[in-house]
Amino acid sequence: MYKLPETLGDDITRLAVTASEYQAKKIPAVQFKAFRVPMGIYEQRKDEVYMARIRATGGVISPEQLRAVVDIARRHGSDLLHLTTRQEIQIQNLSLDRVEPVLRELQQIGLATKGGGGNTVRNIMVSEGSGISADEVFDPTPFADALTTRLIAEPDSYLLPRKLKIAFSAGDEDPGYAAVNDIGFVATVKDGLQGFRVYVGGGGGSKPTVGWLLFDFIPLDKIYAVAEAVKKFFSGHGNRKNKHKARLRYIFYRLGEAETLRLIREYCEDALQATPTQALPDAEPQRPPFDYAPPDAAPSGDAFDLWKKRYAAPQKQDGYYSILVPIPAGDIHIRDEQTVSGIRALTAFIARFGRHTIRFTNSQNLRLRNIPEAALPEIYGITAQFVPEIHSPVLAGTIVSCTGADTCRLGIGLAKGLARAVRNELLRGGIDVDRLADVKIRVSGCPNSCGQQFWADIGFSGKILRNDRIYPGYQVYLAARRHGEPRLAEAVGHISARDVPAFVRRLLQAYLDAGAGSITDYLEAEGRETALRLIDEYRVIPAFDDDKNYYYDWGADTPFSIVDRGTAECSAGLFDMIDVDADSIRANRAALETETDAQEVNRLLYEIVFAASRMLLVTRGAEPRSGDDVFNLFIKKFIDFGFVDEAFRDLVVAARDDRGFDFAPRRAEIFALADAVDELYRNMDDSLQFKQVKEPPAQPVEPAPQPVEPPAPPAPSAPAHRYKDLRGVACPMNFVQTKIVLAQMQPGEALDILLDDGPPIENVPGSVRGEGHEIPVQERIGDYWKLTIIKK
Repeated sequence: MYKLPETLGDDITRLAVTASEYQAKKIPAVQFKAFRVPMGIYEQRKDEVYMARIRATGGVISPEQLRAVVDIARRHGSDLLHLTTRQEIQIQNLSLDRVEPVLRELQQIGLATKGGGGNTVRNIMVSEGSGISADEVFDPTPFADALTTRLIAEPDSYLLPRKLKIAFSAGDEDPGYAAVNDIGFVATVKDGLQGFRVYVGGGGGSKPTVGWLLFDFIPLDKIYAVAEAVKKFFSGHGNRKNKHKARLRYIFYRLGEAETLRLIREYCEDALQATPTQALPDAEPQRPPFDYAPPDAAPSGDAFDLWKKRYAAPQKQDGYYSILVPIPAGDIHIRDEQTVSGIRALTAFIARFGRHTIRFTNSQNLRLRNIPEAALPEIYGITAQFVPEIHSPVLAGTIVSCTGADTCRLGIGLAKGLARAVRNELLRGGIDVDRLADVKIRVSGCPNSCGQQFWADIGFSGKILRNDRIYPGYQVYLAARRHGEPRLAEAVGHISARDVPAFVRRLLQAYLDAGAGSITDYLEAEGRETALRLIDEYRVIPAFDDDKNYYYDWGADTPFSIVDRGTAECSAGLFDMIDVDADSIRANRAALETETDAQEVNRLLYEIVFAASRMLLVTRGAEPRSGDDVFNLFIKKFIDFGFVDEAFRDLVVAARDDRGFDFAPRRAEIFALADAVDELYRNMDDSLQFKQVKEPPAQPVEPAPQPVEPPAPPAPSAPAHRYKDLRGVACPMNFVQTKIVLAQMQPGEALDILLDDGPPIENVPGSVRGEGHEIPVQERIGDYWKLTIIKK
């Protein structure tokens, strides 16, 4: 395992001091956050509740450590452990005063949270079959541990423009997650020497990509030098102004592939000359024969045989097996006494087979390893007591989801609730799930890739959809290629959250009926057309009064609302709302290419005019209440202001006044309007501003609100001070309107805004700070809040 940094004790002390200062209101929340996040301490969606992300390189943890983590978490009030897709384990639902003792006790058992978050080197991933798979080139786990030890001890690893993710793959023909991390090391052999092929710049989230090949081969003793060089290059060339464009891949987008690779290789040449040859770590010893005799009463029979077939696999070491223990959604509920006693019994039993017997998987499960075949009956008997999922097919326990909007402040959808719904649909839907054990289904609650939707056979990312009102939906991704030449899954459309489980069941049943080869091959061919047909079938949902279920997320007891999503990320839903209309325009234009029915053609053309008129209203802070409002606001906010040509006014008025108007003769004009709006969107800057064609009509000056007293007249040298009353304005419109005012101001000028209590004050300040502005004043006045924002 990795070695703890020598400064860890001092780091924990400093964290405790800043926590005390924050609780005493001596420092603002943003200053406390800047220190606690790199220490792996995150605030959950509920204020003043925290999680601790424990680093576990390659998912490695000993039985004794896992048992201790359970006891530490329970002792300090946590009720939930969560296994992540980066092979970590989180202690969730901690009060702030329990964080320091938790970190101290983790340190005593050789574990740390440092580097679990923030702009630093995150937990390094390793193929879960490393060291035991017959197909591997060699086991890279010791090299990942050694690299972790070096990087987390270096101060500059915590001063990067954004997170830096690293992964190792054990298979030359299977790059796995190494292809979609910032740095990927793939085990290979050249001229009889072991080494690594190196990829850089891969990643999910916005504008995802597989990595670029940096080196076809580097020897084992050069791993650290290359990783250090890429880290320094990233530190020197990454975007520190805009966190949304700060990952390593954005340097490729900005400079181009050839120039970026040239620069990285220059850094590598310098590092290889300056860095001493790295001592090679010791490999994990081969498992010696272990003489184990199970008790006479060990389980056997058909149920055991089925479990062994599903969940146990022979290792390359003769007589040893690995066992998958399914943990749905990665959640271990440690207030459940049966679960706790089961974990204690399991870890005590497998500890006799050594420390190298557990790994966390990137599918949020436990992988037991180095278990003698004779011990399988007893493993089955223990896990059956607290993991009922072992009686279900493998796919039921390997559907991956991020934590979603349950606890994540960036979440849009309740990803875990959707994963449960898909699992239940497959188990009760009459489908042969045992034939689908290798299918990868991944769910993210937002466009970020914590749920690995870009690396799935069938993937989903949460987004906001709307008709007359907003409702929860998901972008659909198909057919990532994880073997051979890696390729990300393709975004093919979106559907409502309510329809996702049925969509998955029907698509997988079609795959089984086709009798095709791999799921990837199927989804690249006829399966893609099947998926598109199903997505189109689910395109229209019932109105709210006809079926309210569509407007509730999975597991929610209140209708879906933007104010409950994306805390401190108000703009996350803004672009989803734009994309709904942009997608509608594209779909309707495509449909017109083959549509011959005159009435349907007219409807499609009207829908394009409507979507083009509504698409960018949100950027002006405009909230239409009806169809007429859409057209009137578009005329007022875009045509009158000169953003859209005056020539389109007559067309928009015609659509407003008569939905049955004959649009067919004006098809070219309608397409031109859609193109003009799309061009406007693509040229919109980060402040939601457009290039103005003519002077806007005069607008009334908004007076300073009451009862807030305006400040005394400033000295001539003082910066301007503006006001905006946003009481009664919901998210994300309050943030959009704040952003519009800030765009008209000069750096250093101040803006006072008034916000309602509740979601507005929870959302807007974090989003404003995320844009780089300061908030020196945030005070409650009766039932609302006043914020003073200094533009940067």
